[in-house]
Amino acid sequence: MDTFINFLLNNYIWFLVISLILIFALIGYLVDVNTPKYKKTKIKPIAPIKMTESNNVHPSVEAYTSDQFDEPLIKDKSA
Repeated sequence: MDTFINFLLNNYIWFLVISLILIFALIGYLVDVNTPKYKKTKIKPIAPIKMTESNNVHPSVEAYTSDQFDEPLIKDKSA
């Protein structure tokens, strides 16, 4: 019995470190088990806005959306 007590007294730091690691692992496991899992929802794509004459455009944006302004950009992309 004395040899066992001497062994524990000489190596108590290792038992302390191993027991702390096991305690932290147990706490992490309990937290992971008890937290609710969130379901991943599917992302629905947004339908593009169709430009019609009835769409109201702010006057400051209207200057940049005219056909004369967009026409050179379209020609450059197709060439």
